[in-house]
Amino acid sequence: MDRPIKLTSTREVNNRRQIYISPAAEKILSSLPPRSVDVVSVVGPMRKGKSHLANLLCRKRSGFPLGDDMESKTKDFWFWICPHPVQTGRYLMVVDTEGLGDYCDEEQRDKDTKYLVLATLISNHLVFNLQGNPDSGFVTNLRLMGDLAERIRVQRDGGDEGQNLGQHFPELWVAVQDTHLKTPQKYGRRLTADEFLELLLEHKDGHTTAINSHNNMTSAVKAFFPKRHLRLIPAPSINSDVLSNLGNVADSALPMEYKDATGNFTREIWNSGQVKRVNGEDVKTTGLLHIMRYYIDAINDPNAMPSVLGAYEAMAEGECRRASEEQMKTFQKTVEETVKPLMPTDEATCNRRIQAAVDNAVARMSADVGKWDKDGTWKRRLQAKLNKERLDLLNLNSAKSKDLCETILKKVDLPVRLKVGRGEYNGIGGFNTYAKDMEDVYRAYRQKASGKGPAVEKVLETFRATETTRRNAIMDTDKKLVEEDRRVKEEQRKAERAAEKERLARAEAARAEAERAAEEAKRREAEVEAKRQEALAEAARQAQRAAEERARRKRRRKIFGIF
Repeated sequence: MDRPIKLTSTREVNNRRQIYISPAAEKILSSLPPRSVDVVSVVGPMRKGKSHLANLLCRKRSGFPLGDDMESKTKDFWFWICPHPVQTGRYLMVVDTEGLGDYCDEEQRDKDTKYLVLATLISNHLVFNLQGNPDSGFVTNLRLMGDLAERIRVQRDGGDEGQNLGQHFPELWVAVQDTHLKTPQKYGRRLTADEFLELLLEHKDGHTTAINSHNNMTSAVKAFFPKRHLRLIPAPSINSDVLSNLGNVADSALPMEYKDATGNFTREIWNSGQVKRVNGEDVKTTGLLHIMRYYIDAINDPNAMPSVLGAYEAMAEGECRRASEEQMKTFQKTVEETVKPLMPTDEATCNRRIQAAVDNAVARMSADVGKWDKDGTWKRRLQAKLNKERLDLLNLNSAKSKDLCETILKKVDLPVRLKVGRGEYNGIGGFNTYAKDMEDVYRAYRQKASGKGPAVEKVLETFRATETTRRNAIMDTDKKLVEEDRRVKEEQRKAERAAEKERLARAEAARAEAERAAEEAKRREAEVEAKRQEALAEAARQAQRAAEERARRKRRRKIFGIF
């Protein structure tokens, strides 16, 4: 933080002044690493230099607003938290409170008492700031302390009636600024400031109203604040201009006596080694937020009363809730970094990684708040939540495995689907080609899906069911095509046989016809030959007859002498 932030604000609700933690304070305190806190609250009458003292406790010259007029500059509570100046690993939180007003004003006194109750309960150092010279009358400024027993209890049921509050209250530092007197002498020496405080708080003899009021108030202060101190701080200057601009005055312009007094005062508080505790337990930043919520709720409730043990229980529950939420976030971060990036994987490996993160979260929570979670309720709640997360993650692993395996299967099956779409298997022998291609698909899937989680076989089983339909359709088509081919070929064979038979018949007829034609030709040739022979014979006969005729004629001539 580079400047103070408003810690609380007030507003009227149903005619009652209600206190609230500011959202900025909630955000800052909940975001800081859980470390012990040294809480110093500065209270006291308004316009007496509280804010300047608060700045010095923060090792700052300015920050909390300072005022030099009649109006108080600090309203509600403001705080500044930073690494502790001397205690390693701790925070210093300084709270500057709204100034206390007129004690005789009942409404103002009720408001002031609520503020004082809250400041007392959240602090381990309570600085009550006053101004002027301490005397018997200045003790009356502490009279609000006597009202604390009416507003705070130790036990939650309130049965203790404010007893033993001193065991739980902060160390009281009465800082008196602008004093110019020294402590009185007694026992032959000058009293220390703490001894002077005890002298001022001594019991007075008598029974007047004023004495009784004094004794009651001092008895309350001593009972409530067994550890108490008085510190006297001289004025930083008599120059009104310096006093009105104290935050900007150079350190060299301030008197050494003032610087020594303020330096010693702040170092005493820083070096005390104390931190805020509740019921003996250190309060860390988150725990401080829990007890503040509890105290403010109790202060705001007219029917309730804040108690130390109530705050302890609120802190215990709040710390357990905080630790549970932190470990849940840590678990989720671990899962995001070491489990989910490796998904999907086989279920046993995935479960082993998740369970390791679960066990680590539970162990860290036990180490963090085991002392608060005495009966293990919060541990069991966290385990139940983490177990649900584990089951959800296993389901996620299964879902991712299913998605990835389906993607792989679609990819390796794509060439087959394209062939199916193109009808490449719609032919005789297509089923055998398909079956061979599917063997390649299954082989490729097992290679690529190996180790990809619990859904490898389930996805394959589902795919087989749908692929069987496709396989059967291709097989049926193949069978039908084979049957159709067989029928067509049988028809072709029948047609061929018929054609062959017809061809043979035609050939036989042609042969017979040829034979008949040949016979006819032979017959005709025979007839022609016969006719030729007949003609020849006739010619021969005619020649014979002619020859015979000539011979006869010759004989005749011979006979008749004719030549």
